[in-house]
Amino acid sequence: MMSTDSQHLFEQSFDTFKAFDNLTVANCGAEQEAFPATIWQILQHLLMWQAHQLAQLQDIASAEAFDEKRSWDAARVPPSEAVLQAAVMQFKRQLVELQSWASEAKGEAPQVLAQALALQEVALHLSFHLGEVVLMRRLQGSYPLPTHMQEFLQAQPK
Repeated sequence: MMSTDSQHLFEQSFDTFKAFDNLTVANCGAEQEAFPATIWQILQHLLMWQAHQLAQLQDIASAEAFDEKRSWDAARVPPSEAVLQAAVMQFKRQLVELQSWASEAKGEAPQVLAQALALQEVALHLSFHLGEVVLMRRLQGSYPLPTHMQEFLQAQPK
């Protein structure tokens, strides 16, 4: 697989649709009885998952097994706005790194295939949890409905 092929394959795979933009402690930790986890817990889980996947991409053979249970141990609410914003920035940095891996095939054919499969797994996992976050934020009224999405996505971050 050539780098242009992998770049095209993962072109929009890591688009978050601004799901974590404009979060506050109140709206990312808001209790919603229908959901077993808060937005903060989902973000913490994604940070651990993506860190694991990035480690796997750096050395596929030696990455440790992912501890799913431990990745959900975060408190339901972040301790402060600063901690929340630092986590969102860390998440965005991880996405940049994942996009970098997606744009460059590295190594021999078996390695490139393993990298593509890991990136596919990240994209699928991310899309599942982003769907949860968008639904929770829509129920809170802190994320636009489909009729306002284009305008929302084109708006510059505050």
